[in-house]
Amino acid sequence: MTDDRFFRRSGPFSLAEIAIHVGGELCAEAPSAFLVHGIAPLDSAETGEISVFSDSKWSAHFAISRASVIVTNSRLGDCEHNGSWLLLVKDPSLAFAQIGHLFYPPPCDNTGIHPRADIADTASIGEGSQIGPGATIGPDARLGRRCHVEANGVIGEGVVIGDDCRIGAGTTISHALIGARVRIGANNSIGGEGFGFVAGPKGLMRVAQLGRVIIENDVRIGGNCAIDRGAVCDTVIGMGTVIDNLVQIAHNVHIGRHCVIAGQCGIAGSSSLGDHVMVGGQVGINDHVHIGARARIAAKSGVIHDVAEGAIIGGYPAMPIRQWHRQTVAALGKPAPRKRD
Repeated sequence: MTDDRFFRRSGPFSLAEIAIHVGGELCAEAPSAFLVHGIAPLDSAETGEISVFSDSKWSAHFAISRASVIVTNSRLGDCEHNGSWLLLVKDPSLAFAQIGHLFYPPPCDNTGIHPRADIADTASIGEGSQIGPGATIGPDARLGRRCHVEANGVIGEGVVIGDDCRIGAGTTISHALIGARVRIGANNSIGGEGFGFVAGPKGLMRVAQLGRVIIENDVRIGGNCAIDRGAVCDTVIGMGTVIDNLVQIAHNVHIGRHCVIAGQCGIAGSSSLGDHVMVGGQVGINDHVHIGARARIAAKSGVIHDVAEGAIIGGYPAMPIRQWHRQTVAALGKPAPRKRD
């Protein structure tokens, strides 16, 4: 359940308003003026709340749900249910996400610079921005309009951040150019030195890390991640990509647009991901590896070779997912299912 101490709810909204908001169609018996006061899961929703039924595995909850309104599609809507009104849409999960933002819009930040913030004389901060206590904005750094740097965030010299960005508490950013509408969680290190050394007669010598981190528009980064700047070329995070907590991205890595990278992944230097790649949790990707567009990598996999576009792989070393499943079955001593003619 949502706790009003942490989330400020808007509304109520009529069924007609909600249907228009998501581009859906109400069932014939649903009163368009009925007011919905909140959202809830199928199994705990009550009268006046709206829920979602997006997968047949939840059909038992759908059958007994007390929600006044349930968002679903025409196929799932034929399942037995408890008399709730149906709001039919093409993609129930997407529509319910939109409804969530309708009831719980982003909070309005208080603008201004906290007296305990440290702002360099040559820094530029856009109109409507908020700088929290203990934050540091370095020389020649530029923040766009309506940005929010939370407590103890550090924006290094020359860093550029676009409009409507939020930088989490304790995050340090250097050597970076960041687009608009980027969300970066707490305690991240962005733009630090990459892990580059060469062996010499007197031991290891550090390789100068002279590149940048480029983060394009609409990227979301969780907490406790490290994204290293490039050695000579740049480290790039493509538009719309989502990165979970505890992810390490090494120098010179290039991540395409709209990728999803789950928690505890590590991507070694100079590797690249095409657009729309999905990477499961705890995946390790070797250096100088290319992952083709729309590829999917199962959790805990170790990727040591290039991956073709659209491939689905898993295991260590990562291989086509069906091959990995067959090897797993064989290792467990169970007969593999026979192929049907």
